[in-house]
Amino acid sequence: MEAELIILIHENGHFSVRKTEENVKKEFFIPNLTNVVKKVIVKCVPCILANKKTGKKERFLNPISKESIPLSTYLVDFIGPLPSTNKSYQHIFTVVDAFTKFTCLYPVKTVSAESALEKLKQQQKTFGNVIRIISDRGPAFTSKLFNDYYDEENIQHLQIATGVPRGNGQVGRIH
Repeated sequence: MEAELIILIHENGHFSVRKTEENVKKEFFIPNLTNVVKKVIVKCVPCILANKKTGKKERFLNPISKESIPLSTYLVDFIGPLPSTNKSYQHIFTVVDAFTKFTCLYPVKTVSAESALEKLKQQQKTFGNVIRIISDRGPAFTSKLFNDYYDEENIQHLQIATGVPRGNGQVGRIH
């Protein structure tokens, strides 16, 4: 009965919790009024649809096309920290070829642009220059040093969407 009364008052203008509560108090006494009003308003469909969403705006995901040439696209990421080795390596830099799934694992001491670039240049000497690199949005991959490397070597850099690790899933399976 109380909820039905609050619904009727709320639907006269779809007011906020505070305003609906004030309107109810003008005519009625209902114990625990604030909680009852909140429960009613949370279920109000027109209010749910009218409320503005806060936070990041939803966007369409852009699918990354499959490769048809071996060693033209690398998927890169770091694993770690792991237990330290005798040579103080605590992380692994992972490079996966998107076409063949050929994987190279490089031990590194830190998660940094410098260590990733050193290993990518080592990879480049062995297999040649890559056309594009896909990574997460970690600081190592978004640094000025890395961006300069992309420009210098004419490499397209694609970053996966924040909070969507499956966007770089082939590397994730290796981890």
